[in-house]
Amino acid sequence: MTTPPYKDYYAILGVTKGADEKAIKSAYRRLARKYHPDVNPGNAEAEEKFKVISEAYDVLGDAKKREQYDSVGEQWRRASQGGGWPRSSTPSGSPTQEYDISSAHLQEILESLFGGGRDAHDQMRNRGEDIEFAIDVTLDEVMKGAIKEHAVNIEDICKTCNGTGSQSRRRGVLNIGGPACPTCRGTGRIVRPQRLKVRIPPGVRDGRRLHLRGQGAAGTTGHKGDMYLVVRVLKHPSFEIHERDLYTDVDIPYTIAALGGEISVQTPIDTRQLTVPAGVQSGQRIRVSGHGIPNPGGRAGDLYARVRITVPRKLLPRERELLAEIAALRGDRPPSRDKDVQADVASM
Repeated sequence: MTTPPYKDYYAILGVTKGADEKAIKSAYRRLARKYHPDVNPGNAEAEEKFKVISEAYDVLGDAKKREQYDSVGEQWRRASQGGGWPRSSTPSGSPTQEYDISSAHLQEILESLFGGGRDAHDQMRNRGEDIEFAIDVTLDEVMKGAIKEHAVNIEDICKTCNGTGSQSRRRGVLNIGGPACPTCRGTGRIVRPQRLKVRIPPGVRDGRRLHLRGQGAAGTTGHKGDMYLVVRVLKHPSFEIHERDLYTDVDIPYTIAALGGEISVQTPIDTRQLTVPAGVQSGQRIRVSGHGIPNPGGRAGDLYARVRITVPRKLLPRERELLAEIAALRGDRPPSRDKDVQADVASM
């Protein structure tokens, strides 16, 4: 039997031998997204690359297997492929596998190849990856809370082959040259669409990670990892969010700006009456206490109305007369030629 060529799993994932678990997982995710068969239908080259990438991560993503791989190098590859090992016989004549490796790793190699002797701790250690998705949330949902349906694609163990990638369905038995599972194309994994109902708490912050335990990818033992939904608060056309405070622009007529008065202000929840002090200036902020983002653990934020003073483009004759009198009282000199002023404004 020809010995399969040695594969450098670190080079396959594009990481150094000293890379930590996070770097290895990140590299695998990036490559898996690029070469997954569902993303490249009918592309045999991408499918083969995905198999090799998955094989590399299956070893380097598991601390025990990685230690074995780092210790025995090429012999790990030969053992895992079932080729190139001399066979001997027991007194009864039954063949046995001989491993030319240190006895310290013998039991671990056997367990990793044949699946024996694993307790609950080992199963949890071989659980699936934690996965992360973004979930878009509107300002209205931030203010009131909501139950949202969220569609995601989750990697799961192929039920046809039980995750072996082979039609044999036998986990832990070496399959040398056997036919690949037609459902998962030999990867042992499939991507399943799933719809989740997610509770969005009032006052949720942009960037918060919502933890859904046991909703992640399936592991080699079937135990799923966790899912994290990262909240992405969508921009609102009228309100800006700063921490727990809201900011909005409010148009105020020049008469109310000068004399003071009340105006209606739209908040994310309802409409409020806002008292405007006399002499307010454009750019000033008027605070509406407690009408910002809710805070489950304390006081809500505030709403700040940024003043924009508006001046009418056209005046009624009586308005013009009164403003002319005011201008005279203040010593202001109104323009004598309206057309010239309009031309200057239009050219700005």
